[in-house]
Amino acid sequence: MIHEQAVSRAPSVTLQAVGHKRRITIDAIGVPALLLFVARETSDQPPTVVNAVRERYPTADQLLIANVADGRPFPKLIRKIAEQIMKSSYNDAVKNLQPGRAPEDYVLILPDWDGALLGPLGIDDVTKRIAVAVTSRSGDLVGVYQGDDPATAALDMLALAGV
Repeated sequence: MIHEQAVSRAPSVTLQAVGHKRRITIDAIGVPALLLFVARETSDQPPTVVNAVRERYPTADQLLIANVADGRPFPKLIRKIAEQIMKSSYNDAVKNLQPGRAPEDYVLILPDWDGALLGPLGIDDVTKRIAVAVTSRSGDLVGVYQGDDPATAALDMLALAGV
């Protein structure tokens, strides 16, 4: 089920990507975006969604896709360790990137250490299943979904966004 948000604008939160350090302000991306919210325990789930969505929207100028890592469980003392693990995932993804594709457009791992984005979107726990959210080109929040079929929900929300 896609949850409609009371606030139609995406949160104006800026997160910094692991690796290339690109800063993304969620309500000012400028293209439609798919956000996949993951925890360490669910980090294997996004590829199924990304592959299904990239079949229909193959390029970053059509759709930006970012993984938002739930960093709330990590005390400040061990965040560097968690960031190193994310950096390793980033490096693996960059190695497998199609030639000609820039990591800052196609490999976006955004740690949300304090729940600045997860909280306003009502996402509590992503340790069992990921959540997905879609924002429009203008920065409006189209919807948030957490359930058994995130790929279909993402494609449905993207259609609602007019992508």
